[in-house]
Amino acid sequence: MTEQVLQLKENKKRAYRFVFSQLCLTLVFTAGFYFESSAAASSALKGGLVAVIVNVVFLLLAFRIDAAEQPQLALNAMQRGQSVKLVFAAVLLALVLQNKQTEAAPLLLTYVAVVVLQCFKGFFFKH
Repeated sequence: MTEQVLQLKENKKRAYRFVFSQLCLTLVFTAGFYFESSAAASSALKGGLVAVIVNVVFLLLAFRIDAAEQPQLALNAMQRGQSVKLVFAAVLLALVLQNKQTEAAPLLLTYVAVVVLQCFKGFFFKH
């Protein structure tokens, strides 16, 4: 295999490892909110899962094309993935918040915490 193919595979692996860390953070918040109530824990889980699901969708769209072979198509795929991710996040959050049993504060706090974790992705991707 060429160096570029190995790098692409390593980046995919790191990206999915990062999403796994987001899922772990979601579970930590869910456990913490469980001490308040099961409804708060359920809401926290939903908030974290929204962030995780949209990141998985982004990864599936972004890594479809090998950037080494087709850089412009890869850039377009990443931009399209980011757009789909934002729209999908808004739709999922709106759907989850429509449920009467969902508590907004735990849901949004967990969602924001999982999204903010992206600021620390340097620990997962070495440039």
